[in-house]
Amino acid sequence: MNPSQKGWLRDFLKIRKHMFVESEEFKKTRQGQNPDQSFYGLIQPTGIMYGYPFFIADISEHNNWSAIDRIKVILADSFINIAELYNEKPITSEEEFWQLMHNTMDSVNHFYNGVYPELSTPTTSWLGQKKDVLTVTETLLEKRVKHTFKRAGNFWAEFFHHTQLFLDIYIFGQWSHTQPDKVLLEFFKEEKEELSYTAVKVMAAAAHANEHIESEEEKLFEHFIENSGLPAEKRRVANEYFEHGLAIQDIPIEETDPWVIRKFFLELAILTVWSDKKIEDVEWTFLSNFYLSLGFSEEDFDSSMIAVEGFVLQNWDQLDNLKERKDHLVIEKDYISRISKTANQFKNRIQKDIMEDKSLRDLLRKGSTTELNSDEKELIRSKFLLILKTIPTFRVISLPDDFLTFSLLLQVIPKEVINEVIRDG
Repeated sequence: MNPSQKGWLRDFLKIRKHMFVESEEFKKTRQGQNPDQSFYGLIQPTGIMYGYPFFIADISEHNNWSAIDRIKVILADSFINIAELYNEKPITSEEEFWQLMHNTMDSVNHFYNGVYPELSTPTTSWLGQKKDVLTVTETLLEKRVKHTFKRAGNFWAEFFHHTQLFLDIYIFGQWSHTQPDKVLLEFFKEEKEELSYTAVKVMAAAAHANEHIESEEEKLFEHFIENSGLPAEKRRVANEYFEHGLAIQDIPIEETDPWVIRKFFLELAILTVWSDKKIEDVEWTFLSNFYLSLGFSEEDFDSSMIAVEGFVLQNWDQLDNLKERKDHLVIEKDYISRISKTANQFKNRIQKDIMEDKSLRDLLRKGSTTELNSDEKELIRSKFLLILKTIPTFRVISLPDDFLTFSLLLQVIPKEVINEVIRDG
């Protein structure tokens, strides 16, 4: 499959169809306690929430694609996953899955043509004949991604506009199980504008948290105002926010808003604050007050910190803009500390899982007296990762598998658990 050539979408859907069983097993690992958490579990690993779309489940060659091609495929994949999540009945066969994917692409066409008129692409020829659905989708995805990239230019501009693709997926999730009429169409257009505007408010408030505005942060607002398409009054208000700062109470997010959208704005604030080389005390205070205003607990906040840091560590080599701003060792230390704290809360469960795995017990006992070879260490590493992924916190966020080496996982799994397993194994 080559996403830069015509017909790539049909090829991609064929791949998804043939990998139906494996994909369903993967989705089970991302299930949350409710549809919002499952939505998050499916989308968070892709990186699209953070403006850095990288990961496509089950397709390894995506690392060789251009950024535009990768994002096109991630968008198509995400639309399919969300449509299946909200589907009224379970999909049980490859044929049913193909039909769902095809119907989803048709919905995507109507969605973009309706909510994003600037991307308008006819679905019929000038003779009135219906065009091939997948051909139209390819054109729309190409337009949408290029429209986003056209507005890039600096770190903050790219960050803001790429995160808007997450809002595409979120709004499509609502669109996909409605029958939009003219009234609903206007509602979705307004929702798109308001969510986008709220995202800028969140980023502005986070950038102001230390009461020192960097030139990059100024460029963010300038860029947004130039490209937002907002009416004059909203532009004026936005400029006032930037000049005088923005309080948390000025951000129009309520505890009653959908969980996944509150989670998105929390992690947007975290990444905005976190993109500086060091988070200052006043910024920690801002984040603490912000997550409380969203109705989240400290545990929810820690989970979001783990999600953001884990994503960055997993994709460190590709985050050219961000890694210039952040020290890898600092992130590593903070991240290991956070996931170790979470693992410790579930140490009894971890110990039970280890004790039920004889081969893992035997290897741990062997490693206490002799040096393990690389294959044995890798086996322990993979088993530790599987055990960690059964912990509720790690079911709906992506652990950075490549980053979590054997030696680092020995720091994460509670030492008393390993010692007891060795002693009682």
